[in-house]
Amino acid sequence: MKLFSFPLRASGLGGLILWFILTTVTSFASEIHQEGYCVMHDQCGQKSVFGKQLNCPYNGPAIEPDDDLRLKLIEVCGSQFENSKTCCTANQLEDLDINTKQVETLVSSCPACWKNFLDFFCTFTCSPNQSMFVNVTSTQVTQSNKTIVTSADFFVGEDQGKGFYDSCKDIKFAATNSYVMDFIGGGAKNYQDMLVYLGTERPMGSPFQINFPLDDSPDTMIPLNDRAKQCNDTDINYRCSCVDCQSVCPILKPAPEEYSSCYVGSLNCWTFGIIIIYAFLIISVIIVFWFKNMQKSEYSGFERVPNFEVREEELLNPENSRRYWLNDILQDYFYQQGFICAKYPWHTIFLAALFVFLASLGWTFFEVETDPVHLWVAPNSDSALQKEFFDQSFGPFYRTQQIFITNKDPTKSIVTYDNLETLFKIEQHIRELKSSPNNLTLQDLCFHPNGDECIVQSVAGYWQSDIDNLDPVTWKNYFEACTAMPSICLPDFQQPLKPEMILGGFENNDYLSSKAFVLTFVLNNYVDKSKIILAEEWEKSLREYLFDFTNINDYLNTTQLRISFSTESSLEIELNKSTNTDILTISISYLVMFLYASLALGNLTTLPRTIIDSKFMLGICGIVIVLASVSTSVGIFSFLGIKVTMIIAEVIPFLVLAVGVDNIFILNHEFERLTLKSLGNESVEVRIAKTLGRMGPSILLSALSETIAFGLGGIVTMPAVRNFALYAALAVWIDFSLQVTVFVAFLSLDAKRQDDDRIDCFPCAKVDSAPERVDRESLLQKWMRKYYAPLILNHNVKITIIIFFVGVFMVGLCFVPQVKLGLDQRIALPSDSYLVDYFNDLDDYFLVGPPVYFVAKNVNVTTRQGQKALCGRFGACSQLSLANILEQERKRSKVSYIAEPTAVWIDDFLHWLNPSLEMCCRFKKDSGQSELCDIDDDENECKVCYEDHDPKWNITMTGLPQGDEFLRYMNLWIQTPPNEECPLAGKAAFGDAIYISPEDNKTIIASHFRTFHSPLKSQHDYIAAQHSAKRISKLIQKENPDMEVFPYSIFYIFFDQYEHIVRLAAEILMLAFISIWVVTSLLLGTFWTGFIVVCHVIMIVIDVLGIMALWNVSLNAVSMVNLVICVGIGVEFCVHIVRAFIVGGEGISRDDRAHRAIVDVGSSVFSGITMTKFFGILVLAFTRSKIFEVYYFRMYVSIVIVGALHGLLLLPVVLSLIGDEGMGSGENFDYDMFDDEEMLGGMPIRRADNRMLIDDGGIESGESDAEEI
Repeated sequence: MKLFSFPLRASGLGGLILWFILTTVTSFASEIHQEGYCVMHDQCGQKSVFGKQLNCPYNGPAIEPDDDLRLKLIEVCGSQFENSKTCCTANQLEDLDINTKQVETLVSSCPACWKNFLDFFCTFTCSPNQSMFVNVTSTQVTQSNKTIVTSADFFVGEDQGKGFYDSCKDIKFAATNSYVMDFIGGGAKNYQDMLVYLGTERPMGSPFQINFPLDDSPDTMIPLNDRAKQCNDTDINYRCSCVDCQSVCPILKPAPEEYSSCYVGSLNCWTFGIIIIYAFLIISVIIVFWFKNMQKSEYSGFERVPNFEVREEELLNPENSRRYWLNDILQDYFYQQGFICAKYPWHTIFLAALFVFLASLGWTFFEVETDPVHLWVAPNSDSALQKEFFDQSFGPFYRTQQIFITNKDPTKSIVTYDNLETLFKIEQHIRELKSSPNNLTLQDLCFHPNGDECIVQSVAGYWQSDIDNLDPVTWKNYFEACTAMPSICLPDFQQPLKPEMILGGFENNDYLSSKAFVLTFVLNNYVDKSKIILAEEWEKSLREYLFDFTNINDYLNTTQLRISFSTESSLEIELNKSTNTDILTISISYLVMFLYASLALGNLTTLPRTIIDSKFMLGICGIVIVLASVSTSVGIFSFLGIKVTMIIAEVIPFLVLAVGVDNIFILNHEFERLTLKSLGNESVEVRIAKTLGRMGPSILLSALSETIAFGLGGIVTMPAVRNFALYAALAVWIDFSLQVTVFVAFLSLDAKRQDDDRIDCFPCAKVDSAPERVDRESLLQKWMRKYYAPLILNHNVKITIIIFFVGVFMVGLCFVPQVKLGLDQRIALPSDSYLVDYFNDLDDYFLVGPPVYFVAKNVNVTTRQGQKALCGRFGACSQLSLANILEQERKRSKVSYIAEPTAVWIDDFLHWLNPSLEMCCRFKKDSGQSELCDIDDDENECKVCYEDHDPKWNITMTGLPQGDEFLRYMNLWIQTPPNEECPLAGKAAFGDAIYISPEDNKTIIASHFRTFHSPLKSQHDYIAAQHSAKRISKLIQKENPDMEVFPYSIFYIFFDQYEHIVRLAAEILMLAFISIWVVTSLLLGTFWTGFIVVCHVIMIVIDVLGIMALWNVSLNAVSMVNLVICVGIGVEFCVHIVRAFIVGGEGISRDDRAHRAIVDVGSSVFSGITMTKFFGILVLAFTRSKIFEVYYFRMYVSIVIVGALHGLLLLPVVLSLIGDEGMGSGENFDYDMFDDEEMLGGMPIRRADNRMLIDDGGIESGESDAEEI
């Protein structure tokens, strides 16, 4: 594909036009200034040996032309010379005619500009009143002793000059996506600058100096001030099209971005509304609590009251207690399963290991998906299909290699003679580079649309990349001339080099102050992978050469220079390197979590007892189960052909560990509590069975909620998110299955080891004289029971907590709309990657946006209707044609992000047929109109194509070709290379713009229309640019219903996710919330409690989103996956506490059940999921990769802290206020009371074998103030 498709030889045209025309327009030191007098006549010689013919000074009467001259005058300049005298000769008129024809190829699409241009120079050259507005200021005698004019003043009135300029300023030169004014006026911004440019003497411009004084003319002279034709002239013959004249353009409706946002003062309406709602809620909460206080005669803080009578009645009459049938079924099932697994642990472990082994065999089909296209875009999505169509129809986008060269001192200009010399040498070395092992050079791989010269965009191109052309004396003047008029300094590939493409860091077009050279090599791209490998081979050689840039001082002066660069394959290579460099950090993070979980499960007592009571081996077994579940999930999906992504590899273990470790702590702590309550009188199998029977439904609740929530994510179309959701759902479910079977088996084995006083990790070794084992509640559990729970359940503290969390939630809602979209490539790279400097320089110095193509399908361009729907440079084009809409959008570039005129192939093609452009479409007379003449053929052997056509070619399109005639001419046009005589030929600019059916070689299936985005500096710019392009395409289709249009740019495929990611995230989260509500309501037997859980999870997600906005974490596929994880971890923080609250017993107050839930389960949630994840996350803060620091460390810290605060602080308070009624669990699963038989330090003691069990006021004793021994 083409980066730019400029006309190959036409770019020298601007200078040549003025050169040839101005050989006919000069005067001498005139004295007589009156009507009917000339100041110059005929041609008298050259100013130098290689100069052009200059005019003779002649201050005499105008001359009556003979008949032949009269006819020629009328033919060239028009009917105004039908009866007048003249000041020009046949030779002057002949030169004028030849050279204005070249201008006509540029401006013929706008008849008003062409008329004004022709009249301006015809009047200057031939007007019989020439002396009234032209004054010769200097002359020179030639070697042939003739006087020639060397400078003159040309007085032009404001109306004439402004009218001339205004009629031409908007004319587009489609092939270069630029303006004709760049050629004929040096890019002038007003008529004075245009005239100054026209009159400046330069080698490739005016042959002598022509000044256009702005002061009043002498009394004897009158400025030329005829009324110029306007581009929106009332005369249809001079009216220009919308593309070239803003005045005739339709007015488009405002784009959505142009509407102002809603504000109340300095606050947007969303934030203002949330503040009002929050104020209302706070007032309501205060009023409700105030009324409750008024109803109480005496108020005190929370104090837990034992419910002996209630409990005794419930235990004696269990059938009268409130029960939930599904809960009973699940408890009985898990009781039986726990008993079996504990009784037959090795059978359970073997069967599970066999299942994991068989499933893990799928690893033989393991593949990692690294192609960004396949990661972020569904194969059947519009963007993927559009990219495939574009690549197949027009060829894949070119491969770009770009280099920035700057001074190490960024304040210095890079434009010096020495630096230019270095640039020449670097470019030459790169051209000569050979790849290994195929010895390929740039010439073998480069993009060369016309001829063999490679497209290399470099300042050196102004000197044709030949260092011998660089003159140490004149280089600066030459550089300034080339940057002002690139068309006069063509590179070897004959396409003008715009300064903004090859220079950076300049201001106000002061190119000498540029801070960077920009060097771009364009390589062909291919669909064939084998050819891509060859290109990547050369790119590798280029990278190796540039990596060694600082070590090539032997032949280059690079000590004061800095270089940054990127090849087409650089980004993918560096992204893969980023992942590899962080493997160690991630591994350490997981290792820290593993070690903590393993150590935290055990009890630390006296040293001899610690080696027995430690549960390090049990923790390791729990971690192995987590890894086994991940391995099983990967094996199954790899066997099914669903590839692993780096997100899965990096995130799934974290997620499963978060869920799995929590369950490990819950099961272990519950087993310890049962051991304490049973006084050692029950067997290990029974205690295990009761543990699983009591906690199994809670674990099932969380696992099922998370599995369904993740599984529903599998319905989304984005492959990276879909694959993650599927892998996560299966891994979580397998982890649950293994924990309620295999971990229970390990737990029973470990309990028997402890009972037998065997050493942890070395179960074969037994301690013969071990001290008595002391079973007691942990310090954390005791602290929660004695201090934490009473504090947060205090009446006033409850109010404070609710106000605080609702406030935080409202703040989160305020910031949710401020979450940015995107993923800056620099964040995804290692901090020391060479691409970081490249992307920084790209933002700082490159001032051109990426090209964008609007592809039109299903348009029959062989019919007049189809032509009118596409074209823009004919008066008969549809007012809202594709070209006209794109031109109007360009004029509001701040919202459209369209910065350049559109290259419309059909306009150039139809104008190429204009017979007045005699050097464009010409047949060889004896070829039967099948072979075109080229620039070197004899004119007598050629015939202008449309010269005798009936009806004739005209601007109203009535005489333009249709049907087979259209196709015949178009095939000739697209194969013709442009040249200085005819820049409209289509091979270079539009050689790949038209896709013709290969079946019949006649049907035009599609064609593209190229323009450029404005410079895109941020992720927001890229996303907005793509969104705008899609909006524009929809507008074009709406106005032209028979046409199918889509936009395409190289970056669209990577940013397509952001068109849908907000909706996609909302859908996934909503489905997750609904599934959580249904599952929790079903398993808990109460919709209200399920609703409370969902509300807390929603609050956690909203708070995390608010933190993302404050902490500069953008929404993208990575962070969206983390938000799904946030839902899962949020459920984990809530459901265990909620279920403990619900099954806390019937008739027990909400405060007591909330207290019990905090003590029974809260400590497990805190020590399990909170602390485990927190320690592991801290390690990620030291990662080298910015993406891990931003999207993993920041988000996971937020998720864990916010989730813990909501689950352990807000949730118990809410349950204590509005929680549902409690229910019984059955006699096998309720903790009954026991009588004291022996006391030690005011605490009941039981002895069993070698164990001393101490209840220091923990579960159900009611002795909250007992002292610890």
